[in-house]
Amino acid sequence: MKGIYRRTTKLGFNILRLHYTADPDKDPATPAGKRWYDEARKGMSDARWRQEYEIDYGALGGQLVFPEWDASVHVVPAFTMNPDDWTIWMACDPHPRAAHAFLWLGVNRVGDMVVPFSWWHEYDGTERERFTVKDYAEKIQLVEKTKGFRRPYRVMDVAGKSFNVNEEHNYFDGYRDAGVHFQPAKKNRDLSGFELVNEALKLKPYNVGNGEETRPRLTIMEGNEELAYQISHLRFAEFRGNVVDKDSPQSPIEKRRHLVDALCYVLLDKPRFVEKQAWQLYEDPRVVRATG
Repeated sequence: MKGIYRRTTKLGFNILRLHYTADPDKDPATPAGKRWYDEARKGMSDARWRQEYEIDYGALGGQLVFPEWDASVHVVPAFTMNPDDWTIWMACDPHPRAAHAFLWLGVNRVGDMVVPFSWWHEYDGTERERFTVKDYAEKIQLVEKTKGFRRPYRVMDVAGKSFNVNEEHNYFDGYRDAGVHFQPAKKNRDLSGFELVNEALKLKPYNVGNGEETRPRLTIMEGNEELAYQISHLRFAEFRGNVVDKDSPQSPIEKRRHLVDALCYVLLDKPRFVEKQAWQLYEDPRVVRATG
């Protein structure tokens, strides 16, 4: 039967594989299937499609996580973000035995997203000492004051609730006590955060005057070399062993990815522009997000 396959594992178990072509309405050989296929392929890389839909073990093995990245397109000159025109969102990726990572992202009225600043001190070439939560909080407050990032909406990896700052507090409590408040970020389930980053990196047409140009929704300012490195170098693990009896590798292998994770947390929270009046009316950005 079309679209249904059987394989036998090395232990003798028979497993049925159901391919989308078993459904006539999803078989590209039919008119309805062709429409479904064209729609389903939108926004998905070839490697991801082959893994998810073509039962291709190892399709992502060794592949770049962000194939859309192009430094000549996605890195832009630094500029000052007018708080009347940009809403700032911020994320923290904490770790009990590694440096915490921080990333700020601005969103304007038309949905353009720009990363003006990111920080992961372990790879700045000079600071190797272990920071405390109080040290990190002071750094956050200094950055936001210096950059003019007014009352950003902050999220943190929900795992921070399980990491102890000391014997009494988790990271959410520790940062709160130091004067910096975070809300739990949404989890990057099934690498959905990576898909959001790739989608935002894609070039899309925009009307400019009487003409049209293509540009991405997401860019980063010059000076964020570590973030640019992580985005450009992150790859999926190479698949090793018998691909017939194992699932394909889904996890990126690069440990140097904390700023990328922070970027995912921001995008998973669906950042958007909030008018100045709304920020003045409410103290809690979460109230603004729910009602603005």
